[in-house]
Amino acid sequence: MNQLTKKNILFSILFTSILTPMIFFVMGLPMILQIKGFDASLIGIFQLAGLPMIFKFLMSPPIDKIVFDKKHYKKWIFYIGIFYIFLLIVISFLSLENSIYTVFIAILITAFVSTFMDIPLNALAIKTFKKEERISAGSYKIIAYGTASLLGGGVFLLIFNYLGWNFTFILMACFILFSLFALHFIEENNEVINTEKISLKNIITFFKQKNIGIWIFILSFYFVSISALWVFMKPYLINKGISANDVAIYVGIYGSFVAILGGGLSNYIGQKFSKRNLLIIFMIFNILSTLILIFIEYYNLTFYYLIISITFIALAISLSSAIIFSMIMDYSRKESRAIDYSIQSSIFSFTRIISAVIAGIIVSNFGFAKMFIFELICLIIVVFFIYKKYKD
Repeated sequence: MNQLTKKNILFSILFTSILTPMIFFVMGLPMILQIKGFDASLIGIFQLAGLPMIFKFLMSPPIDKIVFDKKHYKKWIFYIGIFYIFLLIVISFLSLENSIYTVFIAILITAFVSTFMDIPLNALAIKTFKKEERISAGSYKIIAYGTASLLGGGVFLLIFNYLGWNFTFILMACFILFSLFALHFIEENNEVINTEKISLKNIITFFKQKNIGIWIFILSFYFVSISALWVFMKPYLINKGISANDVAIYVGIYGSFVAILGGGLSNYIGQKFSKRNLLIIFMIFNILSTLILIFIEYYNLTFYYLIISITFIALAISLSSAIIFSMIMDYSRKESRAIDYSIQSSIFSFTRIISAVIAGIIVSNFGFAKMFIFELICLIIVVFFIYKKYKD
């Protein structure tokens, strides 16, 4: 095993472990609440567990400000990880039936801690991976996200069904504890980090980097259209008359496996092309995936074409994510890795949420076909701007 593969596997273990409980909160818990007979509005409130992702930039200053002399980011990850484990154990002893609002508050706090832990972990990755290794790192991160989706949205849901609430959260806590041992095998040099005061001025300087304008455009709009299509894939399939169980299998389980394979594929392709060419190639694949959906909708094609569409869009999601994650590393400066990563992550999360809202409005008023065409037009505009404006 070469050094790059070893680093990728170690980081993948950490990414998977901290994301799995979050996936369980937003994908598994709604099903549990529905089974237990809770009101739909309450189920919707629990989706606020994803809210901290938008505010990462507000959480990052302490990580760049409070500096450890040795193993700075590894210590931050370890200490936050221990607190994360503690919170999951606390949740395991709470009762949904008897203290639903206490559970909600505990989960929201845990979501903030999980998001906080993600910041030094990504900063460590930016510090550890060389520039030429970052497309590979982004690909493995997608594999980790796909694995977390399988675990949080599938495996731990089955564990809950058979072993109950308490044991489910204890196992997730143990998984994170196990993953922290991976830190021992990750090398972090003890470079001196600039401890200048984090302020609004420091945040503004991020937006003064060379060629930052086209990058903010790409960061904001490259991923949103294909993401919106994936968000509405389940409602679309149900609208086409496919059963809820089949949708869960084909989109949740099969789609996650395809995304994992897509992470490996992006790693292979990423070694052969420049970032600019990768952006264009992956965007063309996104356009092709959207065209397939449009043809299905207008020509009422069979179920097997829907499977092809799920395959293409799941691959498009993983390919697009891999290139964006690797480029976020490129635009994170040495002296402010945590806050630069957090700013970009917040922009990325915010535009995804807004795009899903816009897509929902279009579907409600004009139907799925018009939404697909709208996203196709957006994709074409984005790839045109990349072709004209972005230089490696």
